Amino acid sequence: GAEPPAGPPDWLDYQAQANSLLRDCSAPIFLPRLVRLYKQLRQHSISNPDGALFALFHLSASEIRMYSATHAMLVSVMSGLAARDVLNWPAEQEQSLCLAALTMNLGMTELQDKLAQQLSPPSAEQRQVINQHARRSVHMLQSIGIQDQDWLEAVLNHHTVSSGPLASRSPGLRMARLIQRADMFGARLAPRASRTPTAPAAAMQASYFDESRQVDEAGAALIKAVGIYSPGSFVKLNTDEVATVIRRGANTTTPKVA
Repeated sequence: GAEPPAGPPDWLDYQAQANSLLRDCSAPIFLPRLVRLYKQLRQHSISNPDGALFALFHLSASEIRMYSATHAMLVSVMSGLAARDVLNWPAEQEQSLCLAALTMNLGMTELQDKLAQQLSPPSAEQRQVINQHARRSVHMLQSIGIQDQDWLEAVLNHHTVSSGPLASRSPGLRMARLIQRADMFGARLAPRASRTPTAPAAAMQASYFDESRQVDEAGAALIKAVGIYSPGSFVKLNTDEVATVIRRGANTTTPKVA
């Protein structure tokens, strides 16, 4: 059962928990700690989705040393919101999805943090780690006894799954597609040492349309859940002032700002 976390969320503590988990996934404590983190994140995204999105977007834009952990939490919360509020997936699928999102880059946590701070493009050696990280993440999960096939399939395919309707796919591949769109969206909004972030509307548009410029079902569900201007992102107002979005609006294009 999910015990609601006591008191207000401590996002810096969750970030530190995720960071230490992803850097040392030795059994047997890994899975219970991971599930506990997931339940805390889920509880906050149910009781205050705007606050959770705000905190995670803000953290991923301001803390690049723990980028991998923060990005994993953001992708997990965004995917979970879309699965629960838009796609109406059953709770056990939502959990597999969110755990897959948290662990998708297990095989390159240190490298991902390094790349966020690195000015030069990835070296040939780094590129090889990137190309192999999904398979490596799956091996690491299997080695600590994870047997949930949907979770493993989602991690394995979170970069390679193609566009198309969700209904015709296995649950694991559906999860992979949702993670892929959320991953892309979150990464475009985060600054790296080597590039400035994309504007929220452009990042959303890239997630909304698939590789052949058709509306992507997973991407569209994500936008419905999160809003084009998600909480924690910066927007430029008509007055040329810069504001931060604090709450999703009545529809995806009318956020509340401060």
